[in-house]
Amino acid sequence: MIGSRSVADPRTDHVTARIGLASPQAGQPSTLDQAQANALAQAQAQANAMAQAMAGGDLPPGTSVIQQKRFEVVERLGEGGMGKIYKAYDPTMDRYVALKVLKPDVPESEQSRFHREAVIAANFSHPNLVRVLEVGHSEAFQWFAMEYLRGNDVGDVLARRRYISFRVLIDIFTQTLDALHYIHTRNIAHCDIKPENIFITRDAYDRRLVIVKLIDFGIAREYGGPLELHTHITGDPRYMAPEQAVINGRIDHRVDLYALGVTFYEVVTTRHPVEEHFDLPATKLLALQVKKEFEPPSLYMPENTPPELAAAVDDFAARACAKDPSQRHASALEMQAELVSMLGILNQIASTEEEDRDLGT
Repeated sequence: MIGSRSVADPRTDHVTARIGLASPQAGQPSTLDQAQANALAQAQAQANAMAQAMAGGDLPPGTSVIQQKRFEVVERLGEGGMGKIYKAYDPTMDRYVALKVLKPDVPESEQSRFHREAVIAANFSHPNLVRVLEVGHSEAFQWFAMEYLRGNDVGDVLARRRYISFRVLIDIFTQTLDALHYIHTRNIAHCDIKPENIFITRDAYDRRLVIVKLIDFGIAREYGGPLELHTHITGDPRYMAPEQAVINGRIDHRVDLYALGVTFYEVVTTRHPVEEHFDLPATKLLALQVKKEFEPPSLYMPENTPPELAAAVDDFAARACAKDPSQRHASALEMQAELVSMLGILNQIASTEEEDRDLGT
């Protein structure tokens, strides 16, 4: 009679023996069962601890916070090589942002540059660099949101062929060099300095203060390490330094100083040093950057420019736009110091004119 006996099924022992596991003693759990039980107990303990911490308003290490972001596009602001930029409203934060969206036809090999731009800029913290606020993607495209800026870029000013007050001009370029010094200390070259990437806005609390923001790090490169090989040249041929105008040329921070020198020349004269050649193919423009020495900018400055100031501008432009990198300013701070010295010349001229008026001459 079987009623009061428990008979073990021999098939279980047979199977475990075949796969190399010892048969458990009666009443004892197997090693596998014990491991599973331990894992479940540990997971349950972690879940209980997390629930208890969150109930008290605390987030323990390892907590995942998942957020879905929504923007409402207002209008398109502009377009670059890889993306389009829109003014958009962020209802969660009640603010406008500049939303940069990757174009759908960008080759996959280049798409990493878009994400890299966002990551580089998101790690900056400087008043003259645009802030990246958030990065994300939808099913259709990649995007990142930046602070929305009201104002114009230097290219807009040049398009109107207007001279900028020399004191304001020096202020704009001094702030730009502050931004360049910041990124250069991190071994990053912007590689696309030009009027369109120097944005002029106003302080939110004191509208008299001009604030400059350096924008668009789409082709920024790190330098100082192993040479990063490329299959093509990236940049604007109107502003590229000679060493940037050749494939896999070894670059450093001085490519930015050269491009800023060309931009300074253009702003102070309202003409680009090789603008008569703009109809040429890009390869011809690049060749001009390598070989052509620019005329002194004073030839195209207003006739009433004081001779001392004109001479200082010529010296500055010649050094900034030197074809040999070793002949340029050694750093953004050195370039900035020479610009500031021009203020001393302006002040001296103003003082002399004031004295002449006092003497009635």
